Amino acid sequence: MSAVEQHTERELVTGPSVWMGEEAQNSDGWVHRFTDDEVAEIDAAYRQALDSGASLATVTRAQFPLPTVGDVLARVEDELENGWGLFLLRGIPVERYTKDDLRFIYWGLGLHLGTAVSQSKRGDVLGDVRDLGTGLDGPKFRGYTSAGELTYHADAADVTGLFCIQPAKEGGLSRIVSTGAVHNEILRTRPDLLEVLYQPYYWSFQGNELPGTPPHYEQPIFTMHDGRFAARYTRTHIRSADEMDHLPGMTDRQREALDLIDEICARPEFQLTMMFQPGDVQFLNNHLMLHMRTAFEDHAEPERRRHLMRLWLAPRNSRELSPGFAPFYGDTAAGAVRGGHPAHGDEVVFETNGPS
Repeated sequence: MSAVEQHTERELVTGPSVWMGEEAQNSDGWVHRFTDDEVAEIDAAYRQALDSGASLATVTRAQFPLPTVGDVLARVEDELENGWGLFLLRGIPVERYTKDDLRFIYWGLGLHLGTAVSQSKRGDVLGDVRDLGTGLDGPKFRGYTSAGELTYHADAADVTGLFCIQPAKEGGLSRIVSTGAVHNEILRTRPDLLEVLYQPYYWSFQGNELPGTPPHYEQPIFTMHDGRFAARYTRTHIRSADEMDHLPGMTDRQREALDLIDEICARPEFQLTMMFQPGDVQFLNNHLMLHMRTAFEDHAEPERRRHLMRLWLAPRNSRELSPGFAPFYGDTAAGAVRGGHPAHGDEVVFETNGPS
């Protein structure tokens, strides 16, 4: 295996992104509710962009001006990287707009937070999280097009943004844990397994690798680089690689270490729990947070079915990553445009209409 983390005595992860569930649940430090004036400013920016003739493919940040809301989004960007590691914007009046309107508004907000990267080989830079009937496992599983429960994971980009258009009839609860808090619990109770998690595992690209390239890569779960922590964990992708005949299987200790992550994430005291409301936009720093979603049941009427829009963003203020993350991210420099899955064609897509 390559990209082995240099062994040193592991230390506690510290900082405001290391929190327990009750602390985050009882705080509004990571929440902003838009005022009427801010909603009007977002609407005016949208109308101005349309009047300029801009489309989703051509609109620029300057064409979507947010003189006041821009300060709110600057706070979001800072909190994601240097604060809580998560943020919730609340109060966009989705009932006033068509889904095409909301797609444009969300894209415009995203322009102020970073560069959107492709979420699949189709090149979808603005994705849709809704039940498209995909399965719950396998080498090409993508959870955002299924209705089943998703285990704790981090998405394949610096930042994930989820914009709730319509919640489910039942279920679809969002749970978040601080990866630093999980790390510290393993350091406290099983430092021997913590060391395993700083070494590379085999991961699957889940069918999104470029043609003619290997379907797998190597990457650790935990890293510490220049004094800054970053992690990535998606067990379904590791499990898919473990089932590849041309790769050695996981060792018992590697599997035990992943089981321990899962067990800690399942403890209620580590979890922040929230139910999406229409108009919510949830942002997560994937290097610092793990998230899951409970299974959901949809309404029968198509227009009432659960629907979230998703952005994967490379923000301008992102941290430099460990070389151990280079096999997936490529450019590990601070502020790099990185992450996502490379498109297999030249088309840039702004809606997810089928499984990847």
